[in-house]
Amino acid sequence: MHTLNIGILAHVDAGKTSLTERLLFDHGAVDRLGSVDAGDTRTDDGGIERRRGITIRSAVAAFTIGDTQVNLIDTPGHSDFVAEVERALEVLDGAVLLLSAVEGVQARTRVLLRTLRRLRLPTLVFVNKVDRAGARPESLLADVRRLLTPHVAPLTVVTGAGTSGARVVARTPDERTAEALAEVDPDILAALVDGPRPTPRDLATALAARTADGTFHPLYHGSALGGQGVAELVKGLVSLVPAATAPAPAAS
Repeated sequence: MHTLNIGILAHVDAGKTSLTERLLFDHGAVDRLGSVDAGDTRTDDGGIERRRGITIRSAVAAFTIGDTQVNLIDTPGHSDFVAEVERALEVLDGAVLLLSAVEGVQARTRVLLRTLRRLRLPTLVFVNKVDRAGARPESLLADVRRLLTPHVAPLTVVTGAGTSGARVVARTPDERTAEALAEVDPDILAALVDGPRPTPRDLATALAARTADGTFHPLYHGSALGGQGVAELVKGLVSLVPAATAPAPAAS
């Protein structure tokens, strides 16, 4: 059995707790989908948290997929609780950084990604709320590259963004992915310059390696409330973030 300790980080109201709830529900860890508005989520169990609809202290919940146990650490999004977030980072194997497809990149988002990159922590970006009115995934990707980091590539595609009928499908790494990876991976750069062109396997290998060392960030789209895109995010977590292996039993 492998273990992944994954932090869920974001600015206020990006949907961290809703994503945690969705992951637990989709993988059978809970039998009912809680709601921040209703005050019945599994990780915001304090009185103040339930009344205000915000996370004040980091909380842990877990689900299992295959031979991997994923421990989710739902961290506070408000800047008043930055010390609580920094404590949580010390135990993480990787992180999911949430952005709202409506509100976009916030000052808090920039601070969080700078910290994650400094720690070289494997980080996947999840653009949430693609089914909300005003969602703008395409222009948001440009904002992410301009305001957060150019070392990012989308691994999903959204259709019907900004409507309740929004759909998310996986995107196969392509030439644009290769060009983005070439900025941080010398083998991909050499293949683009000198040939032969990188194969899909080459891109998958480079994507995993550069995600693992914290220099590149796969980007996914979805909706924590509606469930779109969450399965693709989970596949990315399990395949791209290195898992800790449980120690072998001591010899008798």
